[in-house]
Amino acid sequence: MEAKTAAISFVGGLVMTLVLVVLVPVFIDTYASKWISDVVGDNQFLFLSSDIIITLLVWLVIIAFMVVLGAGGILKKFGIFGIVGLIVAYWLLGDVTDAIVPLVTLAIILVILKTIQIKKSKNNTEK
Repeated sequence: MEAKTAAISFVGGLVMTLVLVVLVPVFIDTYASKWISDVVGDNQFLFLSSDIIITLLVWLVIIAFMVVLGAGGILKKFGIFGIVGLIVAYWLLGDVTDAIVPLVTLAIILVILKTIQIKKSKNNTEK
């Protein structure tokens, strides 16, 4: 890999992590939760109160950001140098141990996906 490409991947992982950890919570608190609260209003659906509906919708928005900006998105877009950028971003924020959860989650998902891929290839060769 070329040094320029590696540097761009590193900066991409760093920026995506900082956006996820710093800007997304501000966006959720300032705009998204208030907008969702206005849209839902004081309604009740089945046994769910408006507070529960708002909380569920806010969590869906947070999870959507995590899928795009999280460790999986960084690995897919920027590769291993992006993951190094993720670790450095957490270090810059003050605690590199906070990077453990995204990295362990990424490792578990990769193991599961690789296992599924191996099983599918075995099934295809047996037929």
